[in-house]
Order: sequence, then structure tokens, then C-alpha cells
Amino acid sequence: TNDLPVDPLIMLNVSHLRKEYDRVVAVDDVSLTVNRGEIFGLLGPNGAGKTTTIRTVLNVIQPDSGTITFDGKHFSPEMWNIIGYLPEERGLYRKSKIVNTILYFASLKGLSESEARPRVSYWLERFGLKDSGHRKVEELSKGNQQKVQLICSILHKPQLLILDEPFSGLDPVNQILLKDILMELRQQDVAIVFSTHQMEQVEKMCDTICLINKGRIVLQ
Repeated sequence: TNDLPVDPLIMLNVSHLRKEYDRVVAVDDVSLTVNRGEIFGLLGPNGAGKTTTIRTVLNVIQPDSGTITFDGKHFSPEMWNIIGYLPEERGLYRKSKIVNTILYFASLKGLSESEARPRVSYWLERFGLKDSGHRKVEELSKGNQQKVQLICSILHKPQLLILDEPFSGLDPVNQILLKDILMELRQQDVAIVFSTHQMEQVEKMCDTICLINKGRIVLQ
């Protein structure tokens, strides 16, 4: 069977994860657990293995060893519809209009246009982009492009939300707005993992932290 015994609180369980590239061990025996309604901070310097860990969890790259389960189940294509992911690199279509871009990403998560459009309107207004939906992505500032990517990651109401440097490009006012939104999602029992260098945000928000250096967990 594909199912394992599971604690109903646990959304993500990573056990003894390892990934090696040409004799460089990027992730070395990493184990972590993220519960529903928890904000989990994944911390560490550049090159520590945070992004490799995230990409392995998301099945973007395959681990050399270790197990990863979501709600007690191993990864399957259906899992994409319960996961939201914000990559550190911007991945938007620069020539596309904002609304069309968000609707396209929503369709990849299984939402129909009729389901998605009211949510798009809500989140554009929430992020202060209500009157910008007709604009092309390339016309936006870096901060506003980050907002669009954030909308794409949460529009389908994921159960697990993974954010890689979500505060990048956001001014202090919008950092507070994002913090408030993440706290609301936490109240809705969403499991949230975010990787960041900003210790101040971690101290304010996280229930649990995991500090990684040179591919290994230093502190949890």
C-alpha cells in the first residue's frame, strides 16, 4: 500500500533525506516534520542546502535516499493540487497580463476559470493590485511581481505552502501584509514552510525552526 500510519496533525514528514551532486553532499541526513497550522522556518546561509531540500520535497529533483510523505502518503501527481510553492527565482511570463497569468497557474492546480476569477479579484485587491490586472507582468516592480507569484502559490487554497524567500523585494509595509496573510492561513490549519535569511521575520512568526549548514541540520 502507498499509505503509512500517520498522526493526523502531521502534514509533511521528511526522514533521513540525502542528495549528492558530483561528490558534494547538498543534503545530508535531513529529517523534519511540519504540522498543520504550523509555520516552520528553514534557515541557513547560502549553499546550506535549503533550496535543494525544498526541491526534493516537491519532487522536482529525486533524493538519493530518504522518505517524504504528505499526510501519510508518498508523492503522487495529485499532490500538486494540495501544495503551494513560491520559488526563490521569479517564474512569471513577462509578456502576459497579470490576470491571465494567475488564471493559467490556477488551471494547473485544477481550478476552473469560474472558480478562480473571484479568488483572483480578492487577492489582487488584498495585495493592492486591484487596478493592475490588465497590465503585463514586465510592467510591474519587483515587489509587485513577487505579490503576483504569492497569489499564484495560494490561490488554490493549498494544505501545504512552501515559500522560498517570500519577503524578497517587498517593502516593510508589504512585509507586514504578507505576515498577516500567513498568520491567517495558519489559523486555517495550512502547514507553512518558509526559507529565509531574515531572522527578524522568523522570530516574529515561526512556531518551529530548522537551521541547516553544509547540508546538515545544526539546530531544530
